[in-house]
This record gives sequence, structure tokens and C-alpha cells, in this order.
Amino acid sequence: MSISVQGISKNFKGRRKGEPDNQVLKDVSFEIEEGQFVCLLGPSGCGKTTTLTIVAGFQKPTEGIIEVNGNVVTKPGPDRAFMFQNYALFRYMTVYDNVAFGLKVQKVDKKKIHARVMELVKLVGLEGLEKRYPSQLSGGQRQRVAFARALAPNPQLLLLDEPFAA
Repeated sequence: MSISVQGISKNFKGRRKGEPDNQVLKDVSFEIEEGQFVCLLGPSGCGKTTTLTIVAGFQKPTEGIIEVNGNVVTKPGPDRAFMFQNYALFRYMTVYDNVAFGLKVQKVDKKKIHARVMELVKLVGLEGLEKRYPSQLSGGQRQRVAFARALAPNPQLLLLDEPFAA
């Protein structure tokens, strides 16, 4: 999978009438070839998260184009997974259901969902905790649930926003 980010700019509207727009990104361009591992580094507030959410398709750039495998990206797709900095776990769902969520949305067969969830629960060291809710887990355990959920649909591109900051 290749990614091409071409001339991306992002402005957020001022909150109050007459307040100027806030330009977060200005003319950002880069290429990522298949198999590469890339990190965005910079100080807080420089636009790392905004860049990731645009590549994931959660936000539209004010200007510029994102291409994944030569196709312009304008919305989230099954080929990309995003792990948010705050993990974004569903508090009313168990570990099992949080990990299975994306597969259920894709309408994967229940047996395949179960096999994949159990494979990932084992991979991230949460065996025996499948029936617990996020409030019953430590911070590190919640982090591993979010990581397993991002991996569940076998994405070709995994976007991680400070996944190990905690």
C-alpha cells in the first residue's frame, strides 16, 4: 500500500464571529511506499493528529489530495485503521465486543469474528478478560484492547496517534 499526501492544508474556522481561521497545516506533502514504517514527530499542536485523521479519512483537508494506492481518499475505509490517542473504547461494551466491533460492522461471519477476537486477545495478553468492561481494566489493558480492535479487520494501513503515550 502506498500513500501520497500532496499539498495538504487544513484551516479550522474561528469559534466566534469575526475570529480568524486557525491554520493547522500548510502545504504538507510526503510519500510513503509499501512496507515503510513512518513516524510524524513534532511539538504539541503542530498538526500530527490532524494529518493522521486526514489520511484516515475522518477529516477533509482545506486544500490538497490524499491518495492511497493511487485512489483519492475522502472517507474512512476498511483498508485503514486508526487508533486514537484516548483509545475511544465503547464503555458499554466488553473487551470481546470492543475488539469485534469493526468485524461486526463489516458483517464478518460470527465464527470468523470469534476466532479473530480470540487470536488478538491472546496476542495482546488479555486472555481471561474478554467479559470485562473498560472501566474494569487498567490503563495499559485498555490500551491493548484499542490496539487489538485496530488490528482486528487486518488493515493494510495502521495509523496510531500516540498509541503508547500512557
